[in-house]
Amino acid sequence: ALDVAMGFGDYIYTSRTSKWTDAQKNTMLNIEYGGMNEALYELYNITGNTDYKSAAECFDETALFEKLSQGQDVLNGKHANTTIPKFIGALKRYTVLTQDRYYSELTQEEKDSLGMYLTAAEKFWDIVIKDHTYITGGNSESEHFHAAGSLGQYANNRTCETCNTYNMLKLSRALFQVTGNKKYMDYYENTYINAILSSQNPETGMTMYFQPMAPGYYKLYSSPYDSFWCCTGTGMENFTKLGDTIYLTGDNKLFVNMYFSSAYNDGSFKVSQEANMPNSDKVSFTADAIPAGASLMLRKPDWLAGEAALTVNGKSVSLQETDGYYQVDGLSVGDKVELTLPMEVQVYE
Repeated sequence: ALDVAMGFGDYIYTSRTSKWTDAQKNTMLNIEYGGMNEALYELYNITGNTDYKSAAECFDETALFEKLSQGQDVLNGKHANTTIPKFIGALKRYTVLTQDRYYSELTQEEKDSLGMYLTAAEKFWDIVIKDHTYITGGNSESEHFHAAGSLGQYANNRTCETCNTYNMLKLSRALFQVTGNKKYMDYYENTYINAILSSQNPETGMTMYFQPMAPGYYKLYSSPYDSFWCCTGTGMENFTKLGDTIYLTGDNKLFVNMYFSSAYNDGSFKVSQEANMPNSDKVSFTADAIPAGASLMLRKPDWLAGEAALTVNGKSVSLQETDGYYQVDGLSVGDKVELTLPMEVQVYE
C-alpha cells in the first residue's frame, strides 16, 4: 500500500505540481480536488520525502485560510465539499509540521505561519456550525454554502449533502485530537446519530446523497446500478468506521466520546460499554484491562438535563470534571463503572 501511495505521490509531484504555472495552480484551486493536501502531507509524514510536502503545498489555498483565520465568513457561493477538505488539509499541515522532526527543518517564515493553519481550521469550523448548519449537523444546499444564517430559505430536497457531513466529522475528530475541546465531540455525536446513522437504508444498504430538510420530502437512496453519487462512496466509508471515534486515547487516558454498546482494546486499555440510549439513561463500563495510573474520561454531553451520577462497583463516587469530561481515576481490572445521564426532550429554534 505504501509503494502505491508513494508512486502516486511521485507522479503528482514529478508530472504535475512541479510543472504548474501560477495560473494553472489557481485554476486547480477552484475545482473539487478532495483531500489532496491532507493525503500528501500524510505521505510526507510517513516518508520524510520533501517532494510530497512541496506537492501538498500546491493544494493549500493560503489566501482562503488567511481570511478564515481572521474570522471572515467568505463561504457564500463556495462549493461546500470542495472547501471542507481544504481545511482538513490545513490542519494536517499544522499537525505534521509542528512535530519536532520536521519543525526544525522549516524556514522561519514557515514556522511563523503554522499557527494560522490551525486557527483557520478552528474558525472555519465555528463559522460553518454557527451560520451554515442544520440541527441534524448537515450543511449546504445544492452542494453549496450560501449567505450566513440563510438556511431557512433553502428547505428543499437538495440540502445536507452527505459528503459534507462526512468531512465535517473528519475535521471535528482531527480538531479534538489537537485541541481537546469537547465541543467537537458534542457536534460529532449529534451528527453521527442524526445525519450518518440515518443516511443508510437498513434493508438494502444503499446510502443517501442529499438529506432533505423540508417537510414532506422523503429519503432518496442510491441504487446498485442506476443511481450512484459521490456520497455513495463516502456512504460506504461511513459505515466501515462507525466505531472509530467512540473512543480516543492520549496521555494515559481513554476518552469515551459517545455512548453506544461497544468494546475497546488497544493492548493497554480493554474496556467494554453497555448502553441503550435514549431508552435508558444509564451507561455501564467494565475495565477488563487498564494501565497503571490511567484515567477513564467520560464525556459530559451538551444535552445533559440535570446532574449526572457516577458509581464504581455500586458505590457512589463524586464527579470530577476535567475539560468537559468526567474523569475516573484509580480503576483496577474488573471494576464496573455506571454513569447516569438525565435526559429530556428539547426544542431548538
